[in-house]
Amino acid sequence: MAPGPRNPNPAPWNSTPQKAVEWFAQEPPAWPLWTTGLLALAVGALVYLADRDPARVMALPSFAVLGTAPLFGAVGGWLPSFVHTFAFSLFSAAAWPRAGRPAYGACAMWWAVNLALEAAQQPQWRAALAAALPSGLDTVAPLSYLARYAQQGRFDPADLLAITAGALAAAGVLYRVHQLQEIRHAR
Repeated sequence: MAPGPRNPNPAPWNSTPQKAVEWFAQEPPAWPLWTTGLLALAVGALVYLADRDPARVMALPSFAVLGTAPLFGAVGGWLPSFVHTFAFSLFSAAAWPRAGRPAYGACAMWWAVNLALEAAQQPQWRAALAAALPSGLDTVAPLSYLARYAQQGRFDPADLLAITAGALAAAGVLYRVHQLQEIRHAR
């Protein structure tokens, strides 16, 4: 079997420091997407540190909670749904093979994934999901996280809007970065 086509832009962690510098300088550059996504995730983490009960948050040690009054108010209820869709859309688009056009498929993919995760928190679907997990598989890490997310999560229509807004905002960032690259190439 002949090997498949080689990725002309290997990720920097798979090559030499010189190749890493070249990767970050490639066209269109991925670093604005990575940076914007990381900043968004930092805001999302702050929501969990400042506004959420540590007993109900996975992967957050209780000592890490800021213990302040709610910092984000009502926005803190849906902001993580926006941030997750937005940031992971940008990360996926940054890692997507470069084709000279924005990777809107990454936004659509994360929109669908996040809608499915939110739907899993619906009381009717939560029971069906729990019944669908074969006995014993609910102790396997990824499945146990999904089961716990569905069991402890709370369905909120505002999250559906936030997920959609996050995907659209990420598509807007992709469009703008692509537009800036076209302007740069025209010079």
